[in-house]
Amino acid sequence: MSFGRFELFGLGPVWSWALIGISVIAVTVLGLVLRRKRKKHPPGPVPLFSTIPELNKAIEFTGFAYDSSQDIFYSLLNAWQRDFGYCRFYDEAAAALSMIIDCEPIYFDYGGRRWLIEFWKGQYGMTTGGEVGVYYSEDGEDSLPDWNGRHYKCLPDSELIDMYHTLYKNGRPLYTRQGRHWWLTGFVLGEFSEPEELVMVARITFHSIGMRDAFLQALQKAGYRPHQYRVKGLSVAVQFDKPHTPQPLTRNKVTDAMTQKRNRELCELYRKITGPYNTMVEKMNALRREDEKLFNQAINLGKQRELFFSLNKIKGEKVNANVDRKKAWQAF
Repeated sequence: MSFGRFELFGLGPVWSWALIGISVIAVTVLGLVLRRKRKKHPPGPVPLFSTIPELNKAIEFTGFAYDSSQDIFYSLLNAWQRDFGYCRFYDEAAAALSMIIDCEPIYFDYGGRRWLIEFWKGQYGMTTGGEVGVYYSEDGEDSLPDWNGRHYKCLPDSELIDMYHTLYKNGRPLYTRQGRHWWLTGFVLGEFSEPEELVMVARITFHSIGMRDAFLQALQKAGYRPHQYRVKGLSVAVQFDKPHTPQPLTRNKVTDAMTQKRNRELCELYRKITGPYNTMVEKMNALRREDEKLFNQAINLGKQRELFFSLNKIKGEKVNANVDRKKAWQAF
């Protein structure tokens, strides 16, 4: 070989370059074929689940389970979130984690405690959902003035409250949840909604008349009118439509629109991948095979771990949840 002249295997320069060209084309075509085959038959483990109990066992570490009768996910009684309680900071941080939700905190004093009963509805990443939570703080406990309120504890088993709520989208019921709980929730995976499309009708049955009346006074002070709630015995039913209380400062039209655009795209991608399948087990298996990143987002339901861990990081405290997430994930 010399400058200006190239020969391969004794062939002339023209045939040498022709052979190289054919080889490059062949390698390129082979690569495309292999990529298509990999896409059509992606590598990976066999389907993870064959039954709903297997699915629920696998995602137990998330704090949620699946209800096949309503096709929703819901929070467990002893979910890891119970260790973290609640405070206003979490509402402020939600939008940054793709949760565009309406918040309605109702604060009141009763029995030597400061109480928080809060309602939420909106888009939680890839899910449309709603929540009702009951929390308390003892008098004299340190407040968190920088976070616009106290840090509240979750109710112990001995003080759980009977709750109910139905979430409607444009007048159509999405699901109904009922139980003795501290945090009653429901989430529809792959459903995209704007918060204003949703209305929650919630009912709370209090332990005493005094507690009920204290809540009613706080509800009225927040701006609720008689046609927006009903009282029957120890129970109060509330229609949560447009929030009456100030919303998080982190919510604004520009960032909401940007976040919701991404949330909508994720929901559309989820439906595209899972559309051919009928059951949640089949959908989850397909999602894991086709797009593991999307699968991870799909099981990151409701309020994410990052939301609760964020306050601990700011306060310089170690995270102490019931579940070692890495070990739980490796159990898959």
